[in-house]
Order: sequence, then structure tokens, then C-alpha cells
Amino acid sequence: MSSKLYICGNHLGNIVDIPQRTVNALNGSDVVFCEDTRTIGILLSRLEIKGKTLVSYYDHNERSRTEALKKRLEHEEIVVALISEAGMPMVSDPGYHVINLFHELDLPIEVIPGPTACISALALSGFSLDGFRFVGFWPRKKGQQSNLISQLISEKIPYAFYESPKRIVKTIETIATISEEVEVFVVKELTKKYEHYWKGSASDVFAQLSKKEQKGEFTVVLQAKKH
Repeated sequence: MSSKLYICGNHLGNIVDIPQRTVNALNGSDVVFCEDTRTIGILLSRLEIKGKTLVSYYDHNERSRTEALKKRLEHEEIVVALISEAGMPMVSDPGYHVINLFHELDLPIEVIPGPTACISALALSGFSLDGFRFVGFWPRKKGQQSNLISQLISEKIPYAFYESPKRIVKTIETIATISEEVEVFVVKELTKKYEHYWKGSASDVFAQLSKKEQKGEFTVVLQAKKH
């Protein structure tokens, strides 16, 4: 038996959606790499999984954690589980360095598919999905935003991205000022108790969102208006 990495799909917020294979992988792992050891510790407790070593693994320590893991893999065989707070690792989440370490060392990797917020939002939007583009998080610079909107209108496929509750209202307002040729779908708290969505022109969605302070995790899908 050699060392092995499991890339674990996680639920988006409703624990009954967690893949059974992810539960099995967490049970069988020696080390769990995760962004926040507190939240994943709570998850393991709810799943009645005990005795696992949790390693914090996020943007600012990915390289150092991966180097430490490499040294350990040179001396012992371990099973590593990589899991995000929600959804799939690598989809606007950490994972790049540890996954490529296992590729570099020619060690086996198994991916366990699970929910992804952008795919779920695309399906829920009702927009045509002959193709789509995932752009991660919406850029902060106005020039980059304008370029994305121009590409969206030119390519005529939906664009999906994530946004924070602090920026969501301003982002939709900015999109409305850049172009009126864009339809917008916004969903917050996918699969959770307070899931809610809005759909319409950028101006209409902005008007609805701006009525009160917004909280939660947001996914946005844009589509060029059809004439």
C-alpha cells in the first residue's frame, strides 16, 4: 500500500448532501487538509469520525504545508483527505499545490465528486447551458469588469461567479451601469434554510437586493439578453 490522496467533494450547507464516499475517505484517512480546522472538526464530530489529524491549508500557507507534507511522504505511507469548507476543492478553493505534489511523486489520487455551487446555480438559473464560463470571484477593477461584460455579450454563454455579502449589491449595481444587455440570476445560501434567489435585469435585481442588508454566500450567473 502506498500513500494516497482523496479529493473530497463536500456538501454546500445541507449535510445530507455529503457524498458517502467522502465520509468513507474521511474515516480512512490519517490526515485531513482543510481551510478551517474548526468547521471541519465540527463536521467530523457530526459524522462521528474521531482521532483525525486536521491540518489548516489555505491560500497563505499552501506552499509551506505542502513542503512539510512532502518531507513526511518521503518517510512514511499516509492517506490524506483534502476537503473544502463547501463544494469541491480547487473550484475557487485551495488544493493546487498538494494535488500536484501527489502527481509529482506519482502517488495515487482519487477524486470524489460532490456538489458545486456554480453548477447548482447554473442549473437553477434556467439560462441556456450549451456552454458556460466560470470566472471565480468577480474582479474589483472597473476595467476588468467591463471587459468581462463585453466578452459575455460577445460569447453569448452564461458566466458564473462567486461574490461576498459585503460586495454583492455594489457588484450588481456596477453591472447595471456597465450594460443593460445583461440578465442576472443571484442565489444565496444554496441548499441551506435561507436559500433565496433573484432573477431579472441587472437594474431589477439591484433594486431588490438593495432593499435590505444581505448576508450569506452568493453565487451569480449572468447571461446576455436575447433579442
